Amino acid sequence: MSRTEGSTPAPTLQSMDRGMRILELLAERPMRAKELADALGSKWATTHRTLTYLRGSGYVRRDEDSGLHFVGRRMFSIGAAYLDNHALLNNALPAMRALSDERGGFVQIAERDGMFSTAIASVEPRTPADSIMASSMPGRRYPLHTGARSQVLLAHADPELVEEYLASPMEPLTEYSITDPEELRERLDETRRNGYAVTVRDVTMWSVSVAAPVRDRQGDVVASAALINYYEDGGQSAAAPRAIVELARSLSHALGWRLD
Repeated sequence: MSRTEGSTPAPTLQSMDRGMRILELLAERPMRAKELADALGSKWATTHRTLTYLRGSGYVRRDEDSGLHFVGRRMFSIGAAYLDNHALLNNALPAMRALSDERGGFVQIAERDGMFSTAIASVEPRTPADSIMASSMPGRRYPLHTGARSQVLLAHADPELVEEYLASPMEPLTEYSITDPEELRERLDETRRNGYAVTVRDVTMWSVSVAAPVRDRQGDVVASAALINYYEDGGQSAAAPRAIVELARSLSHALGWRLD
């Protein structure tokens, strides 16, 4: 029997949805069973039953001393499969390495994941700065109002999503993070006009970043290319925006985009 609008999901679908939400929450930070139950708004026994299945299947692991749950090894193989034969990454890595060597910074490709940006690839400089290495690793997610890579993706998202984001609370990562909706709106307008975004010390106190949009064959923005440097080294030079825009355009061309 088909589901009608407004009907309760079948138990199997409820269990699947609960399991997916648990994995999403654990991707953000390790949590105990009670924390997960509270975040899900479900009973502890129900959450515990789902966690038992996920642990037994290798999707989640538990530290017996702390009681914290972590994403399991099996999720790594699933995540890695997403990157295999990824149309963008097939062409990106050599150009990312060349730019990193030229500019001496981290070069990233990020995609939007809901209200976050996620780095799907990152090339580090030959002598990376320890203070920004952890924040620049592949898989790191940041809210869309923080970092140049995120602001580019938000600037080119559907207007409805932009308005939803601007209406939601925005937590700062540093004292330089934009949390005022009107200030962010102006930043997004500027990003669209300039064709790139620049942020200074808004993700960590030690980093500055510049990013530009990567477009697919239809001209839709599907990713952002970003260059991240160490703040105390003087940050981005005037040539940095041009360099990242050129990289983003070359990757867009590889996806079939052509400027009319």
